[in-house]
Amino acid sequence: MPIRARHRSSPVTARALLLLSAAALMGLVAGCGSPEYTYVTNSTDRTYLKVPATWRQIDGKAMDDAIGFDPTLTEEQRGLWFEAYDADTAPSPVHLFGPSAPAPAAFVGVQQIPPTARGQFSLDRLRDLFYPVSPSARQAAELDPTSGVSNFVLVSDDVLTPGTGLHGVHSVFRYRVGNGPMQMMDQTAYLNDDASKLYMFFVRCSTECYEQRQKEIGTVVSSFTVRESP
Repeated sequence: MPIRARHRSSPVTARALLLLSAAALMGLVAGCGSPEYTYVTNSTDRTYLKVPATWRQIDGKAMDDAIGFDPTLTEEQRGLWFEAYDADTAPSPVHLFGPSAPAPAAFVGVQQIPPTARGQFSLDRLRDLFYPVSPSARQAAELDPTSGVSNFVLVSDDVLTPGTGLHGVHSVFRYRVGNGPMQMMDQTAYLNDDASKLYMFFVRCSTECYEQRQKEIGTVVSSFTVRESP
């Protein structure tokens, strides 16, 4: 009758297996942790963006006050959907519209354009949505002592033709806002083919911040997606 050897794990082997099991369990727990990104979705207008989970949403009422919206109006009455995010520990509209953004601050929105205004949106008007970028707008700003911006530097300006019923521009530039430090602005604007919708995205922070967090900001910028209905 053949004799079969019985293999018993040594104390060292048993300990190693226990450590491997614990490591695997920790990996599973880590995989179920907090998400890395917040996914911003407007399913009605098929507009999408992702921002790092550490960027917090700016309070909607504070944004309304900063923009000058009547708080009693609904989103439908305004014809505008938007959300804003700030990587600063104290999120504020000031970081979008004020002299300085010490950390990245972003705005994404979709504007419904009334029929009477649809012939007014040239590529230059898309460039000038947030700050004067086109040559004519910059010239006007230079002559206006109340414009609040100076020291413009254009980094890049690209016309976008994604071939999905959209066209637009992507502009990256620097400005001094008020007496604050130089700010880097990165904006994308799309118009659909019948000019009934304006899709806009904007992110800014100081030039120093932009250099330090360029990869992070680039990931957010490249995530901005619009899918016009067929």
